[in-house]
Amino acid sequence: MNKNYYDILGVSKDATLDEIKKAYRKIAIENHPDRNPGNKQAEEKFKEAAEAYSVLSDEEKRKEYDNPVTGGNQFNSGFNFNDFNIDEILKGFGFGGTRGFNANVKVVQRGSNIRLKMRLSLKDMYNGVKKKIKYYRLNKCDSCDGKGTTKYSKVERCKYCGGTGRLYDNNGFFQSMMTCNHCGGSGNVTTNPCPKCQGNGVAKTEQEIEIDIPKGAFQGMQLTVHGYGNAPKLMNGQFGDLVIDIFNSGESEKYEREGNNLKTEIEVPVVDAILGCDVTVETISGKKLKAKIQRGTEDGHTLRFAGYGMPEYSTGRYGDLYGVVKLRMPKSITNDERKVLEDLKKKENFK
Repeated sequence: MNKNYYDILGVSKDATLDEIKKAYRKIAIENHPDRNPGNKQAEEKFKEAAEAYSVLSDEEKRKEYDNPVTGGNQFNSGFNFNDFNIDEILKGFGFGGTRGFNANVKVVQRGSNIRLKMRLSLKDMYNGVKKKIKYYRLNKCDSCDGKGTTKYSKVERCKYCGGTGRLYDNNGFFQSMMTCNHCGGSGNVTTNPCPKCQGNGVAKTEQEIEIDIPKGAFQGMQLTVHGYGNAPKLMNGQFGDLVIDIFNSGESEKYEREGNNLKTEIEVPVVDAILGCDVTVETISGKKLKAKIQRGTEDGHTLRFAGYGMPEYSTGRYGDLYGVVKLRMPKSITNDERKVLEDLKKKENFK
């Protein structure tokens, strides 16, 4: 008996291409072999629908099929599934081929990342430093060895997803797939799970690690330690990462950072600023630099010391150190000093 492709898809003979696509898609989803394992009837419907769609979705083939002379006999005389690729048809619908529903496809689980803040002084950022930190992360449960079960546990296939670990939602022409929230994607549901980890196979564990802070670290920098985040459920997959956010502690710093440059104040007595003098400026590394304050130097004047700033991360270059002159006024003066100043006030340069 000749097959009626329109009846197979449940559409009229004058159906549009979009109507044919929607009808085929619905039948393919409902009867896909991966969703109906061992169901020969569903498998046959799936193949028939694919056969019908391969003809009716092709403009030339559909014309030949609708030809009143042949009546579609050339297609119904024995369909060869080697003549077309079901994978390619399904890919057009976003299924990813006939394996789009395959529960045997391995999806690698990954534990979540852990984010911590680390506050460092500028000297630590300048020199580089090793820091030991302690934190808590999910790791293998030592009570059940990561299995999530005990001898009192019972494991059954999840009735909501049929053991696939995934749920599907049809929304018009499209289909979305999501992790089953009843079994967490494992495909199984456990009664009387391990009391310590509640069947997850992972429990909160204290972790200690030494972090190597590189020279030139800066505020806002992120350091990632791979594999030191949380473990995946039932230890099935990859560990997440530990992400360290670097902040400047700001504790009693006499240097201000601007990019890789540093600023520091140079206190100069007002008389020395008038007469000129020599000063010593200490770098963040502890080196003493000599500098000359010219006569009449004003408050806020800046001196530049090239190459004595912060190291630039990963390049080996250094920023500059800028010394900003801050005039120091006496907090109190004697009568003799007042008299000298009053006499100076009368001089032309001090008017």
